[in-house]
Amino acid sequence: MISNVISLLIAIPLLGAVVSFFAGTKAKFVALIASLIPLALSLQMYTEFDKTSKLMQFVESYDWVPSLGVKYTVGVDGIGFPLVLLSTIVSVLVIIYSWGETKKPNQYFALLLLNEVGVLGVFTSLDFFLFYIFWEIVLIPMFFLIGSWGGPRKDYAAIKFFIYTHVASLVMLLAIFALYFTYQTPEGTRTFDMLTLLAATADKTIFPTSLLNIIFAGLLLGFLVKMPAFPFHTWLPDAHVEAPTAGSVVLAALLLKMGGYGLFRVIMPMLPSVDKAFVTIIAIIAVISIVYGAFMALAQKDIKKLVAYSSVSHMGFVTLGAVAFTWMSVTGAMFQQFSHGIITCVLFMSAGTIQHVVGTRVIADLGGLADRMPKFAVLMMAGFMASLGLPGMSGFVAEFMVLTGSYATLPGYTMFVVFLSVAITAAYHLWAMQKAMFGPILKKYMNVHEPHAYELFSMAMIIVLSLIFGIQPGLITDIMGTAATQVMEPVITLTQMGVI
Repeated sequence: MISNVISLLIAIPLLGAVVSFFAGTKAKFVALIASLIPLALSLQMYTEFDKTSKLMQFVESYDWVPSLGVKYTVGVDGIGFPLVLLSTIVSVLVIIYSWGETKKPNQYFALLLLNEVGVLGVFTSLDFFLFYIFWEIVLIPMFFLIGSWGGPRKDYAAIKFFIYTHVASLVMLLAIFALYFTYQTPEGTRTFDMLTLLAATADKTIFPTSLLNIIFAGLLLGFLVKMPAFPFHTWLPDAHVEAPTAGSVVLAALLLKMGGYGLFRVIMPMLPSVDKAFVTIIAIIAVISIVYGAFMALAQKDIKKLVAYSSVSHMGFVTLGAVAFTWMSVTGAMFQQFSHGIITCVLFMSAGTIQHVVGTRVIADLGGLADRMPKFAVLMMAGFMASLGLPGMSGFVAEFMVLTGSYATLPGYTMFVVFLSVAITAAYHLWAMQKAMFGPILKKYMNVHEPHAYELFSMAMIIVLSLIFGIQPGLITDIMGTAATQVMEPVITLTQMGVI
């Protein structure tokens, strides 16, 4: 393996973003190359990843600001690496999908690459200071993608997105500083090392429960807003509706996963040490997010807004699986992160394609498009079926694992979800497909044609991936399994001691 591979993963898209900005109409070629190289590196990492190791892999650590205890430390395990792989896959496909972009293409593709830099940094950072820098970097490209290439209310949506997520990030930063100033190393120095600080939170002499509860709440808020979970979700539908298609894809497939990643990397190691009421609070938030998101999706007239609310619902499964504290639920929640990241790409690509080919996303104004766009219709149907949980596709495996694992410890919450959301989820997916794709074709759509080949290619690749990971989920879950066991160890220990 190439030394410093994670640094290369981050540096190449950053360099590509700079070159793309000055490349004019050739920016898309630069962007494609700058995204294909990280994909190749991540695939090479996959072949060398030790699925049985509990240690961080591909670790790099250098002193950055020694006087403050800040280091450039990066590495991956079963929590972060699947999301690194997801990020490199999605970045390539979204650039290919956007191949025909003609409005300031140099800036457009540079921002897409800068977004890849941010999310890769978040999923690999092992220093809280570095983690927060990458966390904030992601806001910049998304703000400008929405604000410059968005719909009629783009300014409102961009500002709302920025305010919600930035304020939550500042609360998270305060919690990080609280960890930093409370703990001292045996040498009497301060550190931002993530694993060291998280391990120290189990020591009540350093972090009394009252203090840790406050720190925990601040971190939790930052992650729940980013996911987003009810009731911190209101920025998401506006951002999705107004964002360009590539922006919506990146937002749903990658940015939302930053919140879920925070749950597994930061929240779960701390959860056994805080008040047990937090488990109930998070479980309630998860269930409401799942059910509320499903009912809101059913009520939408705009197909893109329907998909946006479906993301709120599907990300609720991540939260539920995390706090159910079983190996099956935690592994399923991690896999839900990966699976939803793949599937949501084709959903937003479908909505975007309908918008620019047909001219409207209003479901009631659509009809019979399968007659004029048969190839697109097949791909859209496959994507919607994957999203509703069709057996054989990755969405089914992820949600089945979460619900099966959650029933063992949270049976009441799980049954509530099953009875109220599963049927509704199927209903809004099937209704949207039936209304848009089937029935008599409307006369005004007689001249509608198939979308561009590069758009169909990106969508087709996503469907193939969903099928591969639906039939062989072990390709990813085997990587996650050891990490899930490691996350569960403090809970098992405390249970055996009779503490919980």
